[in-house]
Amino acid sequence: MVVLEPDKGQHVLLRDTEHTLQLAVSGANILHPVCLRTEAIWPATLSKHRLRALECLNALSLGQHLPARLFPREKRGPRLTFVLRALDGSLAGASHRELAEALIGQRRVDADWRDPRDHLRDRIRRAVSRGRALMNGGYRDFLT
Repeated sequence: MVVLEPDKGQHVLLRDTEHTLQLAVSGANILHPVCLRTEAIWPATLSKHRLRALECLNALSLGQHLPARLFPREKRGPRLTFVLRALDGSLAGASHRELAEALIGQRRVDADWRDPRDHLRDRIRRAVSRGRALMNGGYRDFLT
């Protein structure tokens, strides 16, 4: 049995094949027909996000897919992927050299691992350190 408390707020996820739109709904029970309303005037910091959400809702109501142009790739995505892969390997017990080989490639590691400037080793150390920081609460920064 699902018990929803309308005043507590609820979330609706609308998905198509590639993208997801999340709506926060308050003041209504989403298990019953609802009328969606939003403010007409927003703080400047929210305007772009609210307009994107409305455009997504409009596309879905017309039977279209969520517009890909409204879901830009996260610029930090490749770096975060590298950091999380380094963290996963580290937690699994891999050495820094093993991580470098898996993440950067055997050929580059063979050529640069013993470089006295330690660029490659530092890159792996920073990635593992950043991954641990994210794991230990740093991920919350993404939510603000």
